[in-house]
Amino acid sequence: MVRKASSITPIRPRPTLPEQAAGPDAASTRDRRGGRLYEQVAASIAQAIGRGEYPVGGRLPAERELASSFSVSRPTIREAVMALELDGLVDVRVGSGVYVRDASVAKSARVPADIGAFELTEARLLFEGEVAALAATQITDDGIAELRRLLDDMERENASGHDAEAVDEMFHLAIARATNNSAMIGVVQQLWETRRSSPQCALVFEKSRASGCKPVVAEHLAIVEALAARDPAGARAAMRAHLGRVLDYLLEATALDVIEEAQRQIDQQRVRFGEARLMV
Repeated sequence: MVRKASSITPIRPRPTLPEQAAGPDAASTRDRRGGRLYEQVAASIAQAIGRGEYPVGGRLPAERELASSFSVSRPTIREAVMALELDGLVDVRVGSGVYVRDASVAKSARVPADIGAFELTEARLLFEGEVAALAATQITDDGIAELRRLLDDMERENASGHDAEAVDEMFHLAIARATNNSAMIGVVQQLWETRRSSPQCALVFEKSRASGCKPVVAEHLAIVEALAARDPAGARAAMRAHLGRVLDYLLEATALDVIEEAQRQIDQQRVRFGEARLMV
């Protein structure tokens, strides 16, 4: 059932948000200050939630209404909603709408934080492979276009030296959402929440980033091409190949760390034995 417009408190357009024409590049447009539009829109909606304009359990205005309020494209609103979802502020319910979440409940529902990066990535490899296979049978042309926009964002972030992890997360959640299966969407959200909240995961992924590891656009593109071909087996294989390589990157990063630690210990021993020789 659609809520009457009078029951929704509209968000007034922010003067710093320039008018956007709907189109394939609209969601990636930056304003004059260099910030991404969807990030600014997400911040404004988050502030409105904080002020109580949208109560916990309440539904946000429809995508079209938000796009009109902010004078931006609907793809920009979709990316803003994904950003809010990543922050645990909203819950996207397939076929129903976007609802404001209770942040305290969202935090208490998190999976254990002592899960390591290798266990987590192994679980993702098995589960997200099947998610991709189902998504290949359900995804729409709009869903494919959204993934291609995120790939463009990922490529730009990598080229500029920025951290593309947030875009990577949005990419994988967009695939989960394309399944139209709420249980699958919820599990993928929890897996990514664990990746962000687990100290063990954070440590290993930070080492991986420090070694120069970034989301590989070509690997993600292979997933998109299989989804665009509506090829479940191909999508499953591409997702598993991608996450298998993530495991390889993590192993390489931790191996380098072990080698560096061993070298430090050897150097310390050399200094110690060198000093001992001088004492003889």
